[in-house]
Amino acid sequence: MKKLKIEAIYYTALYLRLSDDDGDVRESNSISNQRILLQGYMKGKPEFVIVKECVDDGYTGTNFDRPGFQELMRLAKEGKINCIIVKDLSRFGRDFSGVLQYVERILPQMGVRLILVNDGYDSISPNHDFITLRLKSFINDIYPADTSRNIRENLHAKMAVGQCVAPFVPYGFLKSPEDKHKLILDPVAVSVVQDIFHLKLRGHSMKEIAEILNDRAIPTPYAYKTCHQQQKFKTSFCKGGNGKWEATMIRRILTDEKFTGTLVQGKTTTPNYKVKKIIYKDKEEWVRCENAIETAVDKHTFDVVQNLLEKDARRSAEGAAFLSGLVECADCGQSMIRKSPDKKHYYYVCSSYLYEKACSSHSFSEKKLSDAVKETIRYYISLLADMDEVLQYVQQSSLPEKKLYEADLQLDMLKQEMQRLLTIKKKLYESFCDNILDEEEFRTYKAKYDRQLEEVEAAVQKQQEEIGNMSETLEKQRQWIQYFLQYQNTEEIDHMMLVMLVKRIRIHEGKRISIDFWFADEFEKTIAFLQTLNHVQPNERLERFLLKGGVEYA
Repeated sequence: MKKLKIEAIYYTALYLRLSDDDGDVRESNSISNQRILLQGYMKGKPEFVIVKECVDDGYTGTNFDRPGFQELMRLAKEGKINCIIVKDLSRFGRDFSGVLQYVERILPQMGVRLILVNDGYDSISPNHDFITLRLKSFINDIYPADTSRNIRENLHAKMAVGQCVAPFVPYGFLKSPEDKHKLILDPVAVSVVQDIFHLKLRGHSMKEIAEILNDRAIPTPYAYKTCHQQQKFKTSFCKGGNGKWEATMIRRILTDEKFTGTLVQGKTTTPNYKVKKIIYKDKEEWVRCENAIETAVDKHTFDVVQNLLEKDARRSAEGAAFLSGLVECADCGQSMIRKSPDKKHYYYVCSSYLYEKACSSHSFSEKKLSDAVKETIRYYISLLADMDEVLQYVQQSSLPEKKLYEADLQLDMLKQEMQRLLTIKKKLYESFCDNILDEEEFRTYKAKYDRQLEEVEAAVQKQQEEIGNMSETLEKQRQWIQYFLQYQNTEEIDHMMLVMLVKRIRIHEGKRISIDFWFADEFEKTIAFLQTLNHVQPNERLERFLLKGGVEYA
């Protein structure tokens, strides 16, 4: 029998790659299919001795930072292989310039033979078709670019309508079994989240909340996801090496809008499909979708907690003081510090005066301030109870819509502002025609006033809609009042009740106090609306409420 003559032995490495990022079709390009193809090619070719099979499953071809490819190059540099066999050029890589550099320079300098089976390319063949090879490399580079653009557009469209595109669910949620892009509440984790918010409202610091959770042996978010939900994922956040809750974890939960039903996505991006460097977007560029998911914490509670996080809420050994974190100096805006000469009698003093002597002391007795605040809260709640009854009465009354349009004070002010902007635009054009303004100045000013006019027109339309649908408007105005009326029969006002109702307490010179309640803007709008109603159709009950103190308080 005649023996085959083998002129050279090629110590060969097979290279296989697949990536969803490149838009690869898994059915045709699966790793197993590539392996079968390459083994079939080598069948009956004893000159090829397989040294290694290098695989990159799940790695993009737009760069060469792939473990399998790096292993391939290491073997070539060490002289352990002198031949590489790949299915086609797209499996080798999709970076146009990088691929050609390897194919035409680096591998030939190493003395490494390259075979691209489906492309019919063999580097030792004398009839190289470099033009076709370059064209294929260029097309391979364009393909992931187009795929990347389509993926980005698709993801942005999903985010805009409130679909969750994150590969892993955030703490407190689960993926809906009916729709993988919809989040539902995880009853176990969300109860922990609600406890964290409740503890913060009661005056605990983030460090204290972490200690409480550790004492209760509650697993951290990372431990809960990996152990109880059996998720495997990468995270840049602290995993809690000791398995303990930390203050940073508590802050992350307390500042997460997702718990209010608002899904915020698109916070990061990359320069392009080749460069994987993470770029953090400005908040204005984030994709926010309200009411996209179930609510774990109501919006008012979330806003109250954000207000508390901005305050200096120091705690003594006895715990949080009644007014802790809410008292400010009315003149410099800095927090007021709680001090005591004998640990029995406490007073508040301006921190700027205390530490920098940059303001006056504004000193105020804690007991007198607390009594005044409690008295004001009780009066305000009684006023809102009367307002709620008046709004119920108005809901049942029949009022002429046309007259409401004519008498609404806010609508009238908006229309006046719209007319003012139109007059300014007219004068701008006249100044441009008279050469007082050049074209660039004219366009700049015009763009500015066009934006303002659009905002005012939108406000006018919104106000008209609210008047036109008075029943719905009144119902909305009654909703915020319920946050106060739930405490109507509460005898003792504690710290939690205080922070839920009061946004800040300011101390002025001369021992004068001003209290900013939550929903102050809504209160003023409601008073203005009731004034309009009373003007259109005078009513004794409305008049009595407005004279009682509603207008004066607003």
